[in-house]
Amino acid sequence: MAALVAKRYPTKLFLKLADHTYVECGNGKCGWSCWGGKSGGTILRTGQGSTKRANAIAQPDEKANITCYLVNGVCHQAANRILLPAFITVRGARGYSVSQALYGVYGHPGYWPCKAPFKRYASISGDLSACVPVKAARARIAAGLTDSHRLDALFIKDQVAIYQKGRSLMSSGGSRGEVSRFQLTLFESMVRHQLGSLFNAKLGRRLTAVRRRIESARYAIETAFAQDGSSAREFVDGMDRLTLEFQDSMADAMNPQAYGALFDLKRDDRVVLADPRIVKKVFGCDTFEHESGRR
Repeated sequence: MAALVAKRYPTKLFLKLADHTYVECGNGKCGWSCWGGKSGGTILRTGQGSTKRANAIAQPDEKANITCYLVNGVCHQAANRILLPAFITVRGARGYSVSQALYGVYGHPGYWPCKAPFKRYASISGDLSACVPVKAARARIAAGLTDSHRLDALFIKDQVAIYQKGRSLMSSGGSRGEVSRFQLTLFESMVRHQLGSLFNAKLGRRLTAVRRRIESARYAIETAFAQDGSSAREFVDGMDRLTLEFQDSMADAMNPQAYGALFDLKRDDRVVLADPRIVKKVFGCDTFEHESGRR
């Protein structure tokens, strides 16, 4: 079996933007762009998995049914879907844990007509001819399986089970309450996994309350764009501001150690998720340069 490689590169670091992530097969001869570019990145992690299946999940546009940017997810969620055959994610990319907390590992159903069916193509196996590894590469892949990979795999298994239960939401939509409960379930699973021994029930309730409030605010931003005629620029800026507000509120709700464990960031660090190049291409506008994102 060939390899799937999670890769990343920074966007504009002075704005404290999240890393862009994409996927390659192990020999670098095939890649999937995940909304952005697919070259010049550094390796996050590598795992064994069917590259034919990854290619099917990616879809011809290489966005893996993360249909609407900033609604169903960003590059992180597209890459994670493509990486599913190897049971790895883009964990470790700057801003990924913030993205995961807001969109989930494999994407958000969205509140406007942008569905994101999570097609896993479990019956597909084998490798693309361009991706078949040589013997030495197989040995390197096997040697790269660490305890961290194995813990990730347990978490991914839990997340996939939640997405399986919510598959109708991802493909057909649901009520505001159903979508909110689904996202909170994903978030609570993430919190328990990331915090480990730092987790307690009281902290969990505080964090869930913050996440619930942010989800309500997200609904307002999306519906204003989809139904009430707000501009694309207002939508993108609103999502950026909401992302920063979420991090501020989370920092207020826990100590620095817990914040670092949950988001892989220092307590005073902030990231935004909208990649300016992708925003320009998708929405035809520039992102707003938030002063609070310049820390």
